[in-house]
Amino acid sequence: MSPKLRDLLVALPARQLNLIVGGVIVIALLLAWTLALRAPLAAYRQHKAALAALEAAGTATPGAAPPSASAAAITPAPTPPEPLALIAAVSHSAAASDVAVLSAAQGAQRTVGGVRLLTVEIVASARYTALLDWIAAIERQQPTVGIHRLTVEAADDTDDRAITLQLVIHDTGTPPP
Repeated sequence: MSPKLRDLLVALPARQLNLIVGGVIVIALLLAWTLALRAPLAAYRQHKAALAALEAAGTATPGAAPPSASAAAITPAPTPPEPLALIAAVSHSAAASDVAVLSAAQGAQRTVGGVRLLTVEIVASARYTALLDWIAAIERQQPTVGIHRLTVEAADDTDDRAITLQLVIHDTGTPPP
């Protein structure tokens, strides 16, 4: 503590010093509540309420086997499309999103960690908003396909963008049920 601050505190009457110390303690407790305790306690209450709801529904009884109905409700992973089928589906969604597909070609195939990766490269042209709609449609309609690379360049003479899109089909090799 600096000597100047110490001299100021010594010069204060005891009542004012007690008020200052009490204020500092209250501020420290409020900071501890806000930063350290409030979020974990809220999460604890939320988990406790969820557990109570599950117990009320009868699904969280100790020692009970998992119900067979929930096991049947698990849906298998979607079957990945073939490259040509993917090109057709992407071209169809491009037409619906006002995107002009200039070319589409099947690319390399490789296996990484037991997952077969098939690439498809698509060159297209569109306005930026149409491009966003198209990419959203691809992600929504093709759950086993990921975007590996996306290049967007402005065209000199129009408002359109030149797009190069490389899609990757993730095939785990599991046969459909």
